[in-house]
Amino acid sequence: MTPTADDVACILIVDDQKLVRFVMERALEKLDVPCELVAVGDGREALAALDGKPFDLIITDLRMEDIGGLELTERIRARGVDAAVVWITAYGCDGFRDDIERLGVFRCVEKPLEVRQIRQLASDALEGR
Repeated sequence: MTPTADDVACILIVDDQKLVRFVMERALEKLDVPCELVAVGDGREALAALDGKPFDLIITDLRMEDIGGLELTERIRARGVDAAVVWITAYGCDGFRDDIERLGVFRCVEKPLEVRQIRQLASDALEGR
């Protein structure tokens, strides 16, 4: 049976490091649910991608030039996008507790991430979609 469009999870990966995007894509290709992956290198590209389609999950780096993950999340929430958002950072999540709550961020995790952890995060975030 071929999955319908409603059965396919759409996941947006936003990170300015090409290697991180590559690893995330490879990890999520083997997710237990069928998914469509879109990987972009910055917040502007992410906003453009969001103009074209709805996403169920957005995984974004917090620190990027131009538009970081915090500002990106503020912008997508202002658009009424209710996708699950996961923040990844090499600088710690503690300073973002208020923002996480205010913006309804699903989870903030610290880099580096293991493949198993990436898959589990995505599965948990997509569980209720």
